[in-house]
Amino acid sequence: MSERNVEIVMRSFDAIADGNLDALLSLYDPAIQFLPLTGTRVETGGYRGHQGVRDYFAEVGEVWEEMRPHADQVQTVGDNVVVVGGCAVRGRGSGAVTDSPLAWVIAVRDGRITSHRGFRTTDEALEAAGLGEKTGA
Repeated sequence: MSERNVEIVMRSFDAIADGNLDALLSLYDPAIQFLPLTGTRVETGGYRGHQGVRDYFAEVGEVWEEMRPHADQVQTVGDNVVVVGGCAVRGRGSGAVTDSPLAWVIAVRDGRITSHRGFRTTDEALEAAGLGEKTGA
């Protein structure tokens, strides 16, 4: 199960990097809880369902021309996949590129991603996954 869950999560990262929203949504449960670090709904509980994910990517598409999440470390905790890496973005209009360190806890159940939550630090993600503080990041 763990390897399969990691494969599903890595496919979701590829879909985001490719800008293939249909491929991404095929991996997400219809009731996905999508909790990124940016967007207009961060303070109000994130984005819900496939339409919420579409809304999020429409919003960020106005700001970023390109978004490429990357995984440097991956581990599983039950049905959760903890990803430590970052996300490179290119600004729309400015062309400015930045690559920020990020971590995610992504829940996979019955072959679909049910929750995708971003964190600013590895420690926050590990704590959310029930692993406590493990690094100094």
